[in-house]
Amino acid sequence: MNNEQKRELCLALIHADSEADVISILQEANLWDDKRVWRLYGDRENNVSTIGNQQSKPDAALVEKLVNSVDARLMHECLRRGINPESPAAPQTISDAVARFFETGRATGSIYGGQVRAWDNDLRREVARGITLAATGAKGREEGDPCLTIADQGEGQAPRKFLDTFLSLEKSNKLRIPFVQSKFNMGGTGVLEFCGKQNLQLILSRRSPRILNRNFDHPTDDEWGFTVVRREDPTGNRRSSSYTLLAPVGADDRPAARCCGSLAGCYHTVVLVKSGAKR
Repeated sequence: MNNEQKRELCLALIHADSEADVISILQEANLWDDKRVWRLYGDRENNVSTIGNQQSKPDAALVEKLVNSVDARLMHECLRRGINPESPAAPQTISDAVARFFETGRATGSIYGGQVRAWDNDLRREVARGITLAATGAKGREEGDPCLTIADQGEGQAPRKFLDTFLSLEKSNKLRIPFVQSKFNMGGTGVLEFCGKQNLQLILSRRSPRILNRNFDHPTDDEWGFTVVRREDPTGNRRSSSYTLLAPVGADDRPAARCCGSLAGCYHTVVLVKSGAKR
């Protein structure tokens, strides 16, 4: 698949508002039924034990996603300033991070520092634009479920980092960062069981250019990456479902390999989709 085809596939998935549309798009691209291009989420066959045992209600699971976006915004502001988020130079609390990164002109150590309730409307509006939650598609219960899209102007991730960040389970990515809320590297998957019959989720991201600052460790570091997560029903004598992700890069070199021994990655492409745009 060439870059233009990747671009068209990505844009089609972005504009899909129903599970049926996503499946149809992937079938037309000969991806839905090709087992070689789907990789186990977290490289764990029994990943449903973690993914399926989190929030019991969809609203709580959705909030967890928004919390991750808040973390990503704070991480972006820290990294673009050249501060190691695990170092003593980084903010040591969430309120300290909010005050340092989003407030100007307020006295250091103010009792109102980092408290959104003390902001004026202009500052609230400006910061709020950094995270968007949009509902599209079905407009009533009789039409089906809507499509929910969360977009943030956070740190973003390069394609080769997807498997260690968005698509990982129980890694210590944020364990030593004091000013973020997520610690267990699994909360973002809590929404999956509420995402239709096939539990579909599209992830699209790019590392923030303000963090990269033209310093690339890999040629694809400034490219956009995207993937789709789905739940696969048990087959044969397997007793539970498994979550997999679309990871066709390198699939031809690893027939039948579906776990950590493979080199497969997500789709990556140089298509520039506006960050924060609604579906």
